[in-house]
Amino acid sequence: MRTRYATLLFTIGLASTALAQSYCSPTFANGCFVWRNLTIYLGDINWDIGSTDCSVSDYTAMSTTVYAGQPVDMTVINGNWCGCAVWVDLDNSSSFEDSENLYFSYVGGDPSYTYDFPITIPASTPTGSYRMRVIAPWGSDGFLSTNTNGYGPCGAFQYGNFDDLTLNVIGTTGIADAPNNAPLSVGPNPTSGEVALNVRNDFPLDRVVVSSVDGRVAIDRAFNGVTGAVRMDLEALTSGVYTVQAISGNSRHAVRLVKE
Repeated sequence: MRTRYATLLFTIGLASTALAQSYCSPTFANGCFVWRNLTIYLGDINWDIGSTDCSVSDYTAMSTTVYAGQPVDMTVINGNWCGCAVWVDLDNSSSFEDSENLYFSYVGGDPSYTYDFPITIPASTPTGSYRMRVIAPWGSDGFLSTNTNGYGPCGAFQYGNFDDLTLNVIGTTGIADAPNNAPLSVGPNPTSGEVALNVRNDFPLDRVVVSSVDGRVAIDRAFNGVTGAVRMDLEALTSGVYTVQAISGNSRHAVRLVKE
């Protein structure tokens, strides 16, 4: 007997206003020359410092999709004897509270150390976009007040750097049934292969992104402002739950889809 899943439609509100608000910054009195984040991996985020100035910190244009309540693997590689601390501004208050720290650790190494760990956005987090801060503090885990080399999301450190990125969270709250005039619907759902995306006339389709539950992109396809019915073949996808995001300009609408 096959279980049918109800289609859930919700808007991923890209909180551009919140992300653009002013955030405090940590300070690093003696710079970041070899004391810095080198690489950050999380879902679709594959950030590498390369030849970039290590004092540059705003990478909020880079994002990945995660699901509230579900752990996702994260990897941070940083420089000489640096710890690792991660915060997410879960209430979009333009500040990072202690309760919004999702990871901290200090092991360190020379010339680098790799931190592999899961992070979990709380299940109560509403759908939306949130700023994530990753600090590479020299000689510190970045969080505990007992650290003599600095601590906190806006603390005073001796050496190190930080990078801010964006998490697009798909929440378990604030999700409503699709209204009749929704800009996007998908069927059949569940599907074993081809689906039809029905796009409202005032929502010209620029792009469709299909992501797995761990936030990894399975399909990323460009369209040229089409409306009406668009067909996509999903037969190559493995069985599971996916999110189909339809993008029109700065607007996004998404549907939870089950591939059988």
